[in-house]
Amino acid sequence: MSAEVRRDAFNRLVEMETAAVAELVGRRNQAYAGGDPLRCWRKRGLLGLLVRLEDKLNRFETFLEGGGATEEAWRELLRDIAGYALCGLVWVGASGDPALVKTEDEQAP
Repeated sequence: MSAEVRRDAFNRLVEMETAAVAELVGRRNQAYAGGDPLRCWRKRGLLGLLVRLEDKLNRFETFLEGGGATEEAWRELLRDIAGYALCGLVWVGASGDPALVKTEDEQAP
């Protein structure tokens, strides 16, 4: 891709990648969380996000150091990072209902 991208092309690419991230998050959330979309987050909350992002950043570093990562591998990695950030935003945004954002440990009597 050219280093110079017109604004309208940039906006279309952002929309396409946003849709791809949303589809990935929805598919993985259904596979791992079932009927409770925040199930995966209840255990550790934002600390869990930090752990997952650290794993992705380690892979990022490996890609940079080792070279040879395909465009598709980079896209998957960057979409994973964006997806985790998106889920973190949802988790934080759900703070209007304190019970919704409490981790399992915080909900224990």
